[in-house]
Amino acid sequence: MFESQYNDEMEAEVMRLEAQMRAIKAGHPEWVNACAVCGCELAVTDAVRCELCNCDTVA
Repeated sequence: MFESQYNDEMEAEVMRLEAQMRAIKAGHPEWVNACAVCGCELAVTDAVRCELCNCDTVA
């Protein structure tokens, strides 16, 4: 049980750090996250692309 909780916490931390790196790469280190395609600000850390960029890749 402890190992599972630890893994979940580490996965969340990796996602947070990746999101922060995308924001820094977009030129906004104060943001929590940025879209990997267009660089717009994302409010959550579990998304890689904004809704507009996701729609463009699906169509």
